[in-house]
Amino acid sequence: MLNSIVKWSITQRWLIVIASILISLWGLRVITQMPLDVFPAFAPPQVEIQTEAPGLAPEEVESLVTRPIESAINGTPGIESLRSASAVGISAVKAVFDRDTDIYRARQLVTERLQGAKLPAGVSQPEILPVNSPLGWTIKYAFSSESTEMMEVWRIVSWDVKNRLLAVPGVSNIFLYGGDERQYQVLVEPDKLKSYNVSLTDVTKSVQNANVNVPGGFLITPDQETLIRGIGRIESIDALKRSVVKAVNGTPVILEQVAEVKIGPALKRGDGLFRGKRAVILTVSKQPIADTPTVIKAVEAAMEEIKPGLPKDVKFVKTFDQGLFIEASVKNVEDALRDGVIIVSVILILFLMNWRTVVISLSALPLSLLLGMIILSWTGQGINTMTLGGLVVAIGSVVDDAIVDMENVYRRLRENQIAGNPKQPLQVVFDGSVEVRVSVLFSTVIIAVVFAPIFALSGVEGRIFTPMGMSYLLSIIASTLVALTLTPALCALLLANQRLPSTETWLERKAHQIYRPALKFSIRYPKVILGVAIAGFVASTIILPGLGKVFLPEFEDRSLVNAMTLYPGESLEATNQAALTVMDTLKNDLRFDAIAFRSGFAQGDPDIAGVNFGELDVQISEEGAKNREKTIEVLRKVFAKLPGVATNIGGFISHRMDEILSGVRSALAVKIYGPELEQLRTIGQQVQSAMSGISGIVDLQLEPQVPVKQIQILFDRDAAARYGLTVGELAETIETGLNGKVVSQVLEKQQTFNLVVLLQERDRNNLELIGNLLVDTPKGQKIPLSQVAKVTYGTG
Repeated sequence: MLNSIVKWSITQRWLIVIASILISLWGLRVITQMPLDVFPAFAPPQVEIQTEAPGLAPEEVESLVTRPIESAINGTPGIESLRSASAVGISAVKAVFDRDTDIYRARQLVTERLQGAKLPAGVSQPEILPVNSPLGWTIKYAFSSESTEMMEVWRIVSWDVKNRLLAVPGVSNIFLYGGDERQYQVLVEPDKLKSYNVSLTDVTKSVQNANVNVPGGFLITPDQETLIRGIGRIESIDALKRSVVKAVNGTPVILEQVAEVKIGPALKRGDGLFRGKRAVILTVSKQPIADTPTVIKAVEAAMEEIKPGLPKDVKFVKTFDQGLFIEASVKNVEDALRDGVIIVSVILILFLMNWRTVVISLSALPLSLLLGMIILSWTGQGINTMTLGGLVVAIGSVVDDAIVDMENVYRRLRENQIAGNPKQPLQVVFDGSVEVRVSVLFSTVIIAVVFAPIFALSGVEGRIFTPMGMSYLLSIIASTLVALTLTPALCALLLANQRLPSTETWLERKAHQIYRPALKFSIRYPKVILGVAIAGFVASTIILPGLGKVFLPEFEDRSLVNAMTLYPGESLEATNQAALTVMDTLKNDLRFDAIAFRSGFAQGDPDIAGVNFGELDVQISEEGAKNREKTIEVLRKVFAKLPGVATNIGGFISHRMDEILSGVRSALAVKIYGPELEQLRTIGQQVQSAMSGISGIVDLQLEPQVPVKQIQILFDRDAAARYGLTVGELAETIETGLNGKVVSQVLEKQQTFNLVVLLQERDRNNLELIGNLLVDTPKGQKIPLSQVAKVTYGTG
């Protein structure tokens, strides 16, 4: 069969050449249509659930929100594991499903299961986050301004920029860090409430009733019908100020008499900084199957459309671009192809001194790789670092088949020219190709067998490395097909009718002079050669364990993520100040480009954290990339000067991989379980001490678990019962006054903003004034909160 293929290829050589050109063009078209990404789809299907629980402490969030949700979805068909995190006012649960589960079916099953979760009153409905790419961030921008208030910058980014980018095909989610969320605020003053004998509940109800539109049905006549509407929504702050709270002795008490009414910033649970100044950090995530460069180009085009509509002093800078990593990977393949072509060309010219042999050998390289990529696309794979890595590894093997075939044909043609009874040149080409065909085929089979164990890998390892093995094997299989068809055809076209040198080149003769004695020695003393081979094998088995093991090599990406954690209880401002110290130190260092910081938590971000946590995103410049390890060491020294700050520094790819695989932002984590916190802390310190002496470990840190200062309001149930009050009614007063209660939304130019009632900031920090808050009783009395509750300090 192989002989028939070779013979037909020689006979139909022009057809083979034309078909090869068409296949190459087809392959180029296929490559442009294949999705590009950093990694293959290695992460199992995951459904992420977030639930807001305003005002609840982490332990309450865990007990009342996280655990009921976990119990509701546990046992869902296909679920493998559950991961969760609980922070102040927010719960995050991640359900990990087995590889074969359809993500959209998994989301539907989880949605159905969530209906059975019993959550406390005041907790929002669990929200299933959009399906994101496993690596998360695709592109980031920092928005800042010298003169425009950050509240206005936030409004522009949140409504104009975000909504435009969500319309970009392939974008799945956008979340914002930093800026000041715009709110209509009613800041109640307890002293004035007391002087007018008005309760906080009175204010809440009046504000809620002051901002409503109501339907009035229809006015119907024989000829037409007219819609009736009651228009009561506020259109300005002044209108809200004049709202009546209640009438005291026939005299109306209006809102501005008991509260400051204004537009102000919402309570911040996260912030953003860029180059040492406040900023709004916008992060775009893409859908898993979307082509990364296409999404990035579309986002960049949308940003250019948005730019003219922004205020002149509002500027934005791109702080992260995942496409740069893909571009670097593609460039590495291009460099490898270039180097391979140069090396093969130089060697062939030096040994054979014939440009035609170079053309024949090199023609197999692009055709084999393109044909392999065509077949790879049929399997549903895309272009990523692993498939590109397989192509790079395959370059040497791909061109080898063509060189072996061509060199044997070239030698046989040269011998045929000096023979006494020469054969037909085409027959010599056929004989020369067939002569090595079985050897070439067997070498391909042996390579395929060696690579076979890769396809037996399971789990994440299999999903990452299988595409690399697949692209490699498909390329060398394609090269075997090319060696059977195109190489003989080109030999027939370019060598068969040419006058070839009758003697070996000077380099060939020198190579033979060196090789022949070595070959004779090997044949004469086989035991010596075998002994050397065994000794080499033994030495390798001894050395191999000392080389160390790593799941994936360190990626040389220039995007660094520097996670920093302060002690629990530290404020958002303290976290920001620590970041500003680092930024100020690095601002004049030419090894670093864009430096942006995100602290706390942003709505919609699957990674939740407290205000004592932040991440510094650093782009290494061309100068810093020259010695990446030294540049990272500079960062470590800067962070080491910050007291009480635990850090973890690494590349973006490494950080995201670690988080996906283990659920933590590091390559190695030791988790200790038990009921007693003090005992866990002691054991943790022992583990940290033991690990600190291990060579190669950096950024070793013990997760800070310390009691956090709290203001605790303890309800006196007996006293509350005497007044006919329930704990729930008292709790609502506390929640409204201290945490704020969203009572309505204000419509402003097709944009909605929350209308919130809460105490003045100075009053929220005054224990005595908190105790003087008036509470309505069922009998119409108004009593101070201190009569039914005790306000004290505690820890939690």
